[in-house]
Amino acid sequence: MENFSDIIVGLDISNNAKEVLNRAFLVAKENDSKLTIAHAIDAGFFGKFIKDDKIKKLNISAKKAIEKELEGVNTQGLNYSIEVKQAKPSVFVMELAKDRDACMIIIGANEKKDFATTVLGSTAHNIAQKSNLPLLIVKCKSGEAYKNIVAFTDLSDVSKKSLVFSQDFFHQDNVKCVYAYKKMSEIAFRYNDDFENRDAIEQEIQFHEQEKFDKFVKENNIKDAELIEDRAGITNALTSYITKNHNDLVVLGSNGVNNAGSFLYGSTASSLMQSLEKDILVYIPK
Repeated sequence: MENFSDIIVGLDISNNAKEVLNRAFLVAKENDSKLTIAHAIDAGFFGKFIKDDKIKKLNISAKKAIEKELEGVNTQGLNYSIEVKQAKPSVFVMELAKDRDACMIIIGANEKKDFATTVLGSTAHNIAQKSNLPLLIVKCKSGEAYKNIVAFTDLSDVSKKSLVFSQDFFHQDNVKCVYAYKKMSEIAFRYNDDFENRDAIEQEIQFHEQEKFDKFVKENNIKDAELIEDRAGITNALTSYITKNHNDLVVLGSNGVNNAGSFLYGSTASSLMQSLEKDILVYIPK
């Protein structure tokens, strides 16, 4: 069992700040974790020209805004602190996480009001790529604990670890493990002029993928697993799965960006992080 004593919450005091805080305190309560709420005052290039007394006033104002957001959030019995500093947000959050030996970082997605959706900003992307810590990205309302978690796998060791971490951290034995593969496209069959052998080829591919998947499930003693396929591609298959099964948290394993196979499924995870209107846990082993 891992140590879940400290969690860092990167807060930008946006319209979804309340939901980020609600979720943070919910998961902290599950593990009796201490929360550090971190907010960075990022003045960019002009920051060095801002006087100290102005920075002090901005710090006080930011803390008051965070305390206002905490009104109505159930903080009872939990240990938390608020840290505000003039800094680049992603750097400040990661430095605090390192100093506290945190087990996780929680951050919200940005709101894109013209399309009524949420998108990942540069802070979330930087933390996901460089923190070397599990990152929980909050996009949805958070009134209760997660109940329908799915962990996508590419049959790698890190994706197995992401499944185990999510089971331990969220205290759930029934996290579903899902593996997806892409069937041969119509274009591929047309290019190879091999339509008459199509059924045999597809059966052979399916058998191969099923064999790999069954081996992974058996070796890792996974209780609940499913293989899915889609001719349009892996991203489409996984997105459709989430829509159909109404998952409230999606778990993606990652080795970070300093690795040739950085994200699970390559660009697929990055696409899912951006497009899914679901909470996402990007698991990066410490």
